[in-house]
Amino acid sequence: MKRWWHPLAYGFSLLPTPFLHLLSSLTAWLLFYVVKYRRKVIEENIKRAFPKLTTGESLQYTKHFYRNLTDVLFEFLKGQSISEKELRQRVILNNFEIFEELYQKDRGVMVVMGHYTNFEWVALAMPLLVPNPTFAVYGRIKNPETNEWVVKLRERFGLKLFSMKDTYKFMLNNSAKNPLYLFMADQAPHKGKIKYRAPFFNTPTPTHIGAENLAKMCNLSMIFIHVKRIKRGFYSITPEIIAENPNEYPNYQLTDMHVAALEKLIKEEPANWLWSHKRWKNL
Repeated sequence: MKRWWHPLAYGFSLLPTPFLHLLSSLTAWLLFYVVKYRRKVIEENIKRAFPKLTTGESLQYTKHFYRNLTDVLFEFLKGQSISEKELRQRVILNNFEIFEELYQKDRGVMVVMGHYTNFEWVALAMPLLVPNPTFAVYGRIKNPETNEWVVKLRERFGLKLFSMKDTYKFMLNNSAKNPLYLFMADQAPHKGKIKYRAPFFNTPTPTHIGAENLAKMCNLSMIFIHVKRIKRGFYSITPEIIAENPNEYPNYQLTDMHVAALEKLIKEEPANWLWSHKRWKNL
């Protein structure tokens, strides 16, 4: 059953991307100056990660964060109608041969990424850019109509989603040849499920270890992808091999490695990360 806003959202997506970016800038201004959406959380997180910033520098990061956030939102809506041709132009993959060589070696892949720049378009475009059948874990939305709408949008170009609660069962029974799995590994685990703390911005930070565990259980090569905004609405993906054979590494080392890769990426363009998430809430 479609909700009344589904056709409206689709019609909205038909607007030219530059106009959507104009609306994004306006929305970012409202979020920063009027709504002050999670402003305190954002500022505290930035201060923890970059304690040497001046007040003015921290304020600039916060302002730029809101524009990144609203760009991701409006571009996500654009994903309902964007053509394959345009998406390929806006999201490009460097070093394709890394994925091709692993595929030729009959290696499945665990791709670890963060909520950095437009992670939604990266996931949307990934099946078009790699030789592997591509899957991603997602958190089910409580409202069934909204959940169906989001899943349909994210699966437009071949991505297949599976529910977070079914992760182990799905991956251990997946018969696809050399699958590629997209994992977001930068959110805080629930307080009762903390099993490891990884160094992250000079703080021992509770960190999900599922990506490492599943890479070892399913013998998947682990890759971290560095995503950069080339210019507004255009992105590049550069893969970094964390481990071709994950079972050669001791426990938690792969987790430390992909967390370190994320920290390095964030330091390059700090405003592009999802600072509104309470990453350090369960220290």
